[in-house]
Amino acid sequence: MEVVSLIGEFALTDDGKPAIHAHADLSRSDGSVLGGHLIGACVRPTLEVVLTQSPRHLHKRRDPESGLVLIDLAQ
Repeated sequence: MEVVSLIGEFALTDDGKPAIHAHADLSRSDGSVLGGHLIGACVRPTLEVVLTQSPRHLHKRRDPESGLVLIDLAQ
């Protein structure tokens, strides 16, 4: 498979641990595409990745209303 797109963020959780949230679109040899959350991957022979650093660290917190772990922009 070929990585068509890979997008996401690195953030810190409430306990200071890093968390990665990534989405990927992968192209099969027949041209069809599979996409969704990237849970794990093995790359060979290479994968080119460009990282952009945000002006400050991103922090994630559990939103009590939705129950989701979201980036806290007020942090």
